[in-house]
Amino acid sequence: MDLYRRLVDAGASMLTIHGRTREQRQRKTGAADWEFTKRVVDEFKDRIPVLSNGSISNMDDVERCLEETGADGVMVSEAILEYPPLFMQTNVEATNYKRTCPGRLQMAEDYLELCKEYPPDAGGQGSGLKCIRAHLHRFLHADLQTHTIVRDAVVRSFSMEAADNAVKMVRDIHKEINHDPTREQLSWYVRHRMDWEEGFENKNPEPVPEKVFVEEKKVEEVEDDEDDGGCGFSPSDPFGESCGVEDGDY
Repeated sequence: MDLYRRLVDAGASMLTIHGRTREQRQRKTGAADWEFTKRVVDEFKDRIPVLSNGSISNMDDVERCLEETGADGVMVSEAILEYPPLFMQTNVEATNYKRTCPGRLQMAEDYLELCKEYPPDAGGQGSGLKCIRAHLHRFLHADLQTHTIVRDAVVRSFSMEAADNAVKMVRDIHKEINHDPTREQLSWYVRHRMDWEEGFENKNPEPVPEKVFVEEKKVEEVEDDEDDGGCGFSPSDPFGESCGVEDGDY
């Protein structure tokens, strides 16, 4: 609190409170401490706006956060990176936790069209295909967990054509398994929450496809023996940056 007082006294015009400690990261992320955020709001609400950050995955969370903390607004990062329409009435209690906005495949396809119109490395801004791979990984995280052939295609997307082909693979798979976008839930955002966050519950879990493609089985069988020069998938190098292709920082 002393730090916040010093910031406000020094002229800060707004505070955003991320209600977690520095130790709460990765598999120890856990829920954001909205009670602490409320303390900050109560202390400074008459002087500057205070925003709350953390544990926001849909509009139900937004409304609950604003009610519990008294904050002037919310800031969202990981959840909205995975699903940009997060602030719509989708995957909420009123929709029986079903997705009512476009599915993740549509997000990925629309994103690639925008990348072609506004290249992320144009004018020295962004970081090229490394940036694109990162966003595809977040949009399609649920598919990458089930379909290794798609995961490897995204990792090796070192051209726009390759990125298009990876997304087309997802469309073909969704058609093959009769994928229902209304059953989609956040995946990348909750990757560290399921085991650690007390009270976390997926209200409408997405069914895992029963059909596993022969090609994917083959990928899994040879994965340990394959030497691809460091281009394979690993938690520390999920987009294949170690392959010697420099896309810039992201």
